[in-house]
Amino acid sequence: MDLWSIRITVEDEFKELFSEYFEDFDGYLSSSLLQDKDLNSKYKKGKSYNLTTNKLGEFHQNKYWILEIIFNIKPDKKFINAKLNLLAKQFKLNKFYVYNEKNNDKEFLNKIYLSKIISKDWIKENRSSFPSINIDNFYIYGSHIKKECSENKIPIKIDASFAFGTGSHETTKSCLNSLTYLSKIYNPKSVLDYGCGTGILGIAAKKIFKNNRISFVDIDLNALKETKKNLKLNNIISREIFPSNSNTMKNFNKKKYYDLIFANILFSSLTSLAPRLKFISKPNSFIILSGLLSNQVTNIVNRYKMFGFKLQKKIIINGWGTVIMKRQF
Repeated sequence: MDLWSIRITVEDEFKELFSEYFEDFDGYLSSSLLQDKDLNSKYKKGKSYNLTTNKLGEFHQNKYWILEIIFNIKPDKKFINAKLNLLAKQFKLNKFYVYNEKNNDKEFLNKIYLSKIISKDWIKENRSSFPSINIDNFYIYGSHIKKECSENKIPIKIDASFAFGTGSHETTKSCLNSLTYLSKIYNPKSVLDYGCGTGILGIAAKKIFKNNRISFVDIDLNALKETKKNLKLNNIISREIFPSNSNTMKNFNKKKYYDLIFANILFSSLTSLAPRLKFISKPNSFIILSGLLSNQVTNIVNRYKMFGFKLQKKIIINGWGTVIMKRQF
């Protein structure tokens, strides 16, 4: 089956609006946001940032995005052009037009790029470009890499996917740094990877604390499928893999209490999670909170202090923050 792609560049504040706008078009299959490196490099980032994800779930801060829409039929250029300009007019944006190479236009914005897609296995394509990564005592690699790690490294096999957590982002790195730090002073028997994504943090905890019980929770069912795959790749068995919907979490909260909890998600979610994480953590247990911009760290620390947690350590890498906190009461 032939597939077709339409690409436009949109400003950050309009990205979700345009993404949803295409869902009712004939032949629509999916949409993805990609970094527009050419445009973003020309503008300085402001003091406040919006968070979104690219196709692999990693976090980025951008003023401009490339929105790619995939169709299973060849789109009508005139129809797409007219529909986009209706929306542009409503929000007082510049007029869109179909890009023609003969025009040799220099303007990046407001062009509509239409192209036919060559059939590829895009997940396989991405995995082949995913390099091995060394973080503290951990060696993270995909199944396409056959090279053995050195004897003093802990191997973690993670295949790149649409779930967050391949080891390349600063928040994942700092969580693994935190795990190394805690392993020198603490030996948890029960660990929760909350918002597990690929399951990389829970897998790392299981490898460094061999006799612990590890549980995984995520709101995304596809992420839980990836966690199960990666557990199998690492020869780890865990039957405690839960979707974080209201029904399962109600029962889950009553039965599970943890010595160590990872939550590498977002500031707003971490803020609302504080009472729940206190409820399911044991006295004198540790929590590792990440997914924070550096200017959000103080607010999170103060929020969790209200629920009996005390800051033990914070790690800042390239503007992203992670905190280790201990439950005092």
